[in-house]
Formats: sequence, structure tokens, C-alpha cells
Amino acid sequence: MNNQYGFPPELISQPPEQRLLYFKNPDKTIMHEQLKIAFNKLFRTVHESAGASIILVIGPSGVGKSTLLQLLKKKILEESLVQMSISPAWIPIICVEAPAPAGKATFRWKNFYRTILLAVDEPGIDQKIDYDSDGVHRSSNGKLLISQKATEDSLRSSMEKALIHRHPYTLAIDEFQHIGKLAGIELLQAHMDCVKSAVNITKVPWTGFGTYQLIDFLELSPQLSRRTKIIHFPRYNLQFDEDINEFKRVLEHLQLRMPLKETPPLRQKYWEFCYERSIGNIGTLIGWLTDAYDLCLNENATTLTLEHLQQTAKSAHECEQMASEAILGEERLIDSKYTTKSLRAILGFDNSEAKTKKHNTLNSEDNQLKSNHKSKQKRKPIQRNPKRDKVGSPKSEN
Repeated sequence: MNNQYGFPPELISQPPEQRLLYFKNPDKTIMHEQLKIAFNKLFRTVHESAGASIILVIGPSGVGKSTLLQLLKKKILEESLVQMSISPAWIPIICVEAPAPAGKATFRWKNFYRTILLAVDEPGIDQKIDYDSDGVHRSSNGKLLISQKATEDSLRSSMEKALIHRHPYTLAIDEFQHIGKLAGIELLQAHMDCVKSAVNITKVPWTGFGTYQLIDFLELSPQLSRRTKIIHFPRYNLQFDEDINEFKRVLEHLQLRMPLKETPPLRQKYWEFCYERSIGNIGTLIGWLTDAYDLCLNENATTLTLEHLQQTAKSAHECEQMASEAILGEERLIDSKYTTKSLRAILGFDNSEAKTKKHNTLNSEDNQLKSNHKSKQKRKPIQRNPKRDKVGSPKSEN
């Protein structure tokens, strides 16, 4: 049973490792407002892609995109248990991570195809896929073997066959921005052509999770942009009161989950510093507070202090760089008044409004002229113009 502080009271007497493990519990996800909104949009989009061949979940580094991916996987698997028992070969969602190129190298599809093949060929699935590509085969006991000599084309062909066979709702790819690392315009275009081709052949949508660098992919290829659904997963912004209140609520939840003799006043005293060194990213905040709590436990302190936070926080320079990148990405992604006005001008709305106003003015003037003309036509030739006669008898002339 939990006490008013949000943790079992017996944890206070447990070793530091047990208390830290309780705080880090990966099964206890904080469903804060931005995460909830992003999850609902993503789950609905994956289930009902409505022609979207690529789904991009875009947000700053540290906002919690990997957590969002794990929530999506868990939800889809839970809802697919019955169908999976009926169709053993079906995998409702396949999750991989795009490997970061080493050093100054660019993205290598060959390694990525290998990663997808291994993810599709889960050990617990009895319905194995028979590959007939060079360098991709099975051992006598059914284990998938991928030779180092396997060509990129053979791996791609095997990957496409695997995705067609498993037919998941989506292929979910974390760190999707790694595909475009150090790529020039032509190479980036080639990468996007690979993605489009794979989606067209397999009919399996790709869901990429990445930073604002993914906007470069969309700006490069208008055709790709038309087939892409964007889901923005933003940080909490100081410009909005509701964001500040939600950030404070998350802080209070976290401070109550720390098994300590005294509850640390994160929300009451240190929320501004917590925001400053996390720039409003909940993922960054949780990782940082985990380190600070670990330090607190190692010192056998009764509560977590400002000094613990300062010693484990990111530097001001690093946070400034993070904030600059996040703000720039938000400005590129979120419609501003200027971009909306520019769009309306391109589509001709401004000209149409001006023409409509001019047309209405001319119609009004024309109607007035017609009205006056009709009024004159209705009078007989000898009929006087309407005017008030003088009252009383005329004076006699002398």
C-alpha cells in the first residue's frame, strides 16, 4: 500500500538500489498531456492510415519519442492478441532503430535491411519465411542466417518479402533522422526514393520517429510530403500557461515517487531550474532526475537538494544549444501568421478577396443606377416629379 507520498513506506528502509529501481520503473509511464495527445493521434493514424504511406513523429531530442514508440507497440500488441492466435504468421507491428552511421560515413541500407530481417524473424514465431535470395537462408534447425557476402539487393528483396508475408500495421523506425545523416541533396533524395519504393512494393506504411531534421526530407520531396502524415510531439512551452501547469504537475508526480524521508520541493522551489535544464522536455527531465536521485541516495541524504540537481544537470551551454535547435524546428514546422498569409497569397485568396470587394462595390453602384433609371421610367410624361405642395390657399395678387 502506498502512503501519501506515492510510494510504499517500506521502501524507505530498502537499499539504495531498490529505491532507485522503483523510481526508474519502466512500466510506470507518466501519461502527461503532450504524450497523451501524440499517442492518440499516432494510434489512430497507424490503424487508419487513409492513404498515408509514411508517418513522421517529429519532436526535439529528449521529448520522449522512444517512450511513445514503446507505448504504441504495447497497445497494438495488446489489441491484436486474438487475431495473432488465429493468424500465427502475422506480426501487427515491427519496431527497429535506424543505426547511426559511424564517423563521417553516410547511411548504409544494407545494414538496415539486415536489422529489419532479424526483427521480422522473431524466435517465438513458428511460421518461418523461406528466403531464396543470395546470402539469406536458414540452417537445418530453422535459424535465419545472413551471410556477410549478401548483397544489398538480395537483402532488400528478402526484407520486402518478409514485410509482405507478415503484413504489419506499420514498420516503426526509431531515430529515423539517421537515414539523412551527412547526406547531400542528391543522396537524400535517393534515400527517400528507397523509402517510397519499399512502401509501394510491400504496402506497409513506415512510421519514423525523429528530430526536426526530418523536415529536410519533406522540403526536399514534395511528392513524399503529399503522402506523409506528420505528428508533432512538442516540448512544454513557457509561453503557454497550460504548458507550465502541466510541467509542474509532472514535477510533483516525480517528486512523490522518490522514496525519501523528506519529499523534495521540485515543484515548489526548483521548477524554473528544472525547466531551464530540460528546456521543457519530459524525457530529458526524467533522465536528469534519475541521476540526481541516484546521487542523493549515494550520499544517504534525507532529501534531494538543489545541489544534487546542479551537479547532475546539463550545462547551460548545452541547454542553450538544445533550446535553439528546438525553437528553430518549431518555427519550421508550426504554421505562423506569416506562412499562413503567404499560403493564402499563393492560392490567390488575397486577390480573390480584393476582386470580390471590388465586384460588390461595382454591383452596388450598378444597382443604384438601375433603381434610379426604373424610377424615372415609371412616371408618365406629364407627371410631376414628386415633391411636397405648399399648404394653404394661394395669396391673391393685387
